[in-house]
Amino acid sequence: MNLALASIFWPFLGALVMMPLYPLFRRRLGWAALVVALGALALVLITPAGLSTTLPWVPQLGINLTVAVDGWGRMLAYLITGIGSLVLLYSILYLDQREDLGKFYTYLLLFMGAMLGVVLAGNLVTLYIFWELTSVSSFMLIGFWWTGLGGNYGSLKSLLLTVGGGFCMLGGILLLGQIGGTYEWGALLAQKEAILAHPSAGIALVLILLGAFAKSAQVPFHIWLPDAMAAPTPVSAYLHSATMVKAGLFLVGRIWPLFASHPYWLPIVSTVGLLTMALGAFLALQKTDLKAILALSTVSQLGLIMSLFGLGTSEGLGAGVFHLLNHAIFKGLLFMVVGIIDHETGTRDIRRLSGLRKAMPVSAVLMAIGAASMAGVPLFNGFLSKEAFLDAVYHSPLGLTGAVVATLASMLTTLYCLVLVLKVFFGEPAEDLPKHPHEAPKLMLAAPAVLALLAIAIGVLPELVYGILADATGALVVSYSLEVGGFHGVSPALIMSATALGGGALLYTQRGALVDLFRRWTPQNLHLNRLYNALWWEEQYVERGAKRLNGLQMTGLLRDYLITTFVVIIAAVLGTVWYKGIRFGELDLAPIALHEAILIGLMLAGAILTVRARTRLTAMVAITLIGMPTALWYALMRAPDLALTQLVVEVVSTVLFLVVFAHLPQLKVYPRTPRIQDVNVVVATGVGLVAGLITLFANGHRIFKPEIAQFYLDNAYKGGGAHNVVNVTIADFRGFDTMFEITVLTIAGLAIFTLIRLRQPKGGERK
Repeated sequence: MNLALASIFWPFLGALVMMPLYPLFRRRLGWAALVVALGALALVLITPAGLSTTLPWVPQLGINLTVAVDGWGRMLAYLITGIGSLVLLYSILYLDQREDLGKFYTYLLLFMGAMLGVVLAGNLVTLYIFWELTSVSSFMLIGFWWTGLGGNYGSLKSLLLTVGGGFCMLGGILLLGQIGGTYEWGALLAQKEAILAHPSAGIALVLILLGAFAKSAQVPFHIWLPDAMAAPTPVSAYLHSATMVKAGLFLVGRIWPLFASHPYWLPIVSTVGLLTMALGAFLALQKTDLKAILALSTVSQLGLIMSLFGLGTSEGLGAGVFHLLNHAIFKGLLFMVVGIIDHETGTRDIRRLSGLRKAMPVSAVLMAIGAASMAGVPLFNGFLSKEAFLDAVYHSPLGLTGAVVATLASMLTTLYCLVLVLKVFFGEPAEDLPKHPHEAPKLMLAAPAVLALLAIAIGVLPELVYGILADATGALVVSYSLEVGGFHGVSPALIMSATALGGGALLYTQRGALVDLFRRWTPQNLHLNRLYNALWWEEQYVERGAKRLNGLQMTGLLRDYLITTFVVIIAAVLGTVWYKGIRFGELDLAPIALHEAILIGLMLAGAILTVRARTRLTAMVAITLIGMPTALWYALMRAPDLALTQLVVEVVSTVLFLVVFAHLPQLKVYPRTPRIQDVNVVVATGVGLVAGLITLFANGHRIFKPEIAQFYLDNAYKGGGAHNVVNVTIADFRGFDTMFEITVLTIAGLAIFTLIRLRQPKGGERK
């Protein structure tokens, strides 16, 4: 196993041992999880770029476990393992020892491994499997505090929306694989021109984007991310900074080289991104919970990055990659500080928080650094990528419209960043807090302090990350020189940035009136959360509709179930024949002899008598008219073993029926309406025709070359030592199958024997 595969599966192995280690380590289990995360980080750091490994998985379908390491995947892997290690360090003191830490660290390491699988996968189907695993693991993390309503609501909401988008994405991946003839990403890129010229390429693109939009909380899927704050703060810090939501952005970046020139790319991706950026900032200002503000600010920042990727230009891509890195740093920092505030004061409500700078001076400095970086204040890392964003939008096809929207959204970003710092840490100290505020322990402050130092270091010396950014951008676009640096002179981007900072500071002075105005502009009846609640939570229209549909289907009548099953089979077979344009092949049909016609007539007579029988004895005799001619047919076709088997089955069935005949109730014949009879005839005829069609198609086409039957004929004596091909096949080639069938029959026989021994006699005493 190479380093890339080891880095993916190392967290999974760690997740497997967390539960067994919990009784031994108890509160110290976090340190063991931290060792696992640091090991994954070390493996990622020493994994060279360009490493590619392919392990066959389902080669017949083109599905392989392919790991392809490039600069783009490596940058995300650094964030996943690096910030993941800091989150684990932070969680050691944040989580109470009464928590089920075994489950928590199992879920968190599972989440880390799934994300590494997403960013390092080189096969799209493999990527999708890890993709869905992130949804499952995040569902367990968001619902970790499942006893509260918020945990259940938020986890289910995130699962439904992200998995729903994932199904769309799977459709796009399968369609793209059909177009290109492979699911290997490198091979698909090599066919770029042919894929873009295909008429179904646009459909594949839209389906994949739906999955990316759902995962990265873009409009209209943004509603799941604020409710994910019900998770413990370490989970929120990890989910919002380096995982889950970044998976959607990663995927858009991954498909950028293939689809950026497609006509659908700019209008869909950039429009959705800018709308998400503006709406996230608009909604963030209306919240009073610190985590809710940060969650919606994440929505806004994700929209910013998405809009950059959507521009389809190298400048936009480079700025998006840079801001993704910076956002992971300052958002992880902000969530950790908010968790400290909640941990040390007992509340996250900004209406109750005030004047904490004296009681929590270190936290105040850390919050100021994170907020300044998110607002794009000079000398912090966010300023560089925010200015690159504004410059890319200004010079993009969006032109002035895009620049205005970006500036206004950035202005609102500045406003809620000021709320995070000035409203919480300045002013008169609050006196009615649930806990007496005090600074957090040094160990809890260590992780956000590292992120704060990174935010400052990158802002002052961007050359520190130039290599990472150049490798990441170079993996997606050729011949583009990424420039990151400080002051470049007066430019439209600098003017837009200054306008955003100054305008946001001015709006802060009128924050109360502005928030009231925004709330009046938000029609609650049209809110997407209301639609979700109506469908899944409160009114539960989906569940009620499913129950109603289930009631129509589950009638308790065997006939109805058979009708449904047979109709689906008929529709599936005939639909496939029509869609694929299947025609009969070379049919070499033998003529029907007189004795064969007589046997067919006997079987038809038996079938008709069976369905028209009014007593069980008549039905049993009629069924024999079907089975016995079948046995005779096998004998005439020189298949004595099949004839003997059929004869034994018929005899044993008849004997068993006669044994229990006296105990069977009288056969009830229910009146059948003409409509029921017509449906029965139509469905029965359809099943017969479909069975005949399948037989003729199978006889006229030879799909496998050489034929499987010929293999058995050629190897029966040589491999099995016998001339009877059927016996060799059953006993040797399919020996395990036969053994399992015998085992099943043995278990069934033992169960029947046990039931007979436990029968209740008339006296009421068990024998």
